[in-house]
Amino acid sequence: MVTLIVALSFMAFYLLYSTSKKMAAVGDLGLEKWCTAHKKASRWVSLVLMILSLGLSCHFWGLGSGTFTFFILLMTVASLIILLAPLRLLNHRFLGLLFSVALFFETFLF
Repeated sequence: MVTLIVALSFMAFYLLYSTSKKMAAVGDLGLEKWCTAHKKASRWVSLVLMILSLGLSCHFWGLGSGTFTFFILLMTVASLIILLAPLRLLNHRFLGLLFSVALFFETFLF
């Protein structure tokens, strides 16, 4: 569940980051071309994903701590995206490995 919340927050912020005018279009994930062509739809989709992530976080941890945890996760994910996207480290292989290891740890260790 935590991995799903982090993945939704990641996708929501990355969609918002892709619609930014200051972002250098890297194009490693394939969403960047669609985001630049459909900025309004991309912003709405990212808003829906963030609200869904916030709702899941509040459902999983409760209202107060879920909201607090969501904002902590959002700040962490946003910092990682802003730091790693210009270095072109966010690609399918890296993200797949990262989320599969996180899902493995969440399933079998916790």
